[in-house]
Amino acid sequence: MRARPAPPGRWVVRNARASGDVGDHMSDASVHLSVLDLATREYGQSNTEALQGSIDMAVHAEKLGYERFWVAEHHGMPGITSSAPAVLLSAVGAATSTIRIGSGGVMLPNHAPLVVAEQFGTLRALYGDRVDLGLGRAPGTDGATAMALRRTDRLDVDDFPDRLADLIGFFTGMDAENPLSRIRAVPGYGDVPEFWLLGSSGYSAQVAGALGVSFAFAHHFASDNTEAALALYRDSFRPSRFRQTPNALIGVQVVTDEDPTIVDEQSAPGMISFIRMRQGAKPEPVSMEEARAYEFSDLERRFIAARTERQAYGNAEQVAAKINALVESTGADGVIVAPGAAQARYRHQALDVVAGLHADGRLVRAGAGASV
Repeated sequence: MRARPAPPGRWVVRNARASGDVGDHMSDASVHLSVLDLATREYGQSNTEALQGSIDMAVHAEKLGYERFWVAEHHGMPGITSSAPAVLLSAVGAATSTIRIGSGGVMLPNHAPLVVAEQFGTLRALYGDRVDLGLGRAPGTDGATAMALRRTDRLDVDDFPDRLADLIGFFTGMDAENPLSRIRAVPGYGDVPEFWLLGSSGYSAQVAGALGVSFAFAHHFASDNTEAALALYRDSFRPSRFRQTPNALIGVQVVTDEDPTIVDEQSAPGMISFIRMRQGAKPEPVSMEEARAYEFSDLERRFIAARTERQAYGNAEQVAAKINALVESTGADGVIVAPGAAQARYRHQALDVVAGLHADGRLVRAGAGASV
């Protein structure tokens, strides 16, 4: 039986060539901007069209100057085609040249750590230092699909620290007494991506801090504990060969237009799908016509109001106010924009608006004060 690895803060890192601290604090007061994409399949679209849409969004984000473009991992959801992040990222990397590309994230319990190391080692070999490896511990799907992915009915995440230690070790090397120490990820060994831990709880925040890696909090779907989680991450942070200072992003869903009717219309299909998913369904994409005809119950309206209150919905001024308030209250170093509109042109518009606010100096870090 294999001995359990040391706690995160004591994991041994050997012979690694790590990418630079790209996320370290910039000299100015601006907020770091990134993009999270789910390769959303709109009503009537094919999977091919949805995946091409993700590539197109990455190209658009690069032109606008966003720092990184991440794709999520979800399984068995008819409206989301980002089930294989490493495969999609290879296409994104080929279509771009400067923007960082990464997973937001790979759900590590679904995969053998060696396979993940080889996949992202391959991406590093192809696209160099601009590859991020974001990792989460949720299944990214329902229990039955998770069992099919893992070929086991053991769905707990108690072995996440072991898997994480193995994954890092396949890139960096392990203590000689580790039975896996002679195994090398090829490509991968000695070519370390920028590690991020993703999460929506204090547990992931603590692990990220103890490891000394960057942390991304999923505020875009779990907004109740953002401030506490980021504070816990900073309190837990220990300098490492990966980072010397804490670095945290928060995901924020953005739907924006100067016409509030369009904001409501573009938000509605996603809200209906989210409600149905919470009821246990695997919803097909909702058409604009169905969304316009849908009658939300009072309970659903209250749910939507609570969900959107802490996201960035509205015109440019409202989006700036919401993002700045979140950055101020959390102390986040950056925002990862999750466009939530039903149609691609409005998802692109969200990137345009946020990038414009950033260029005008209207998005700033906590305590810096925005331009007017």
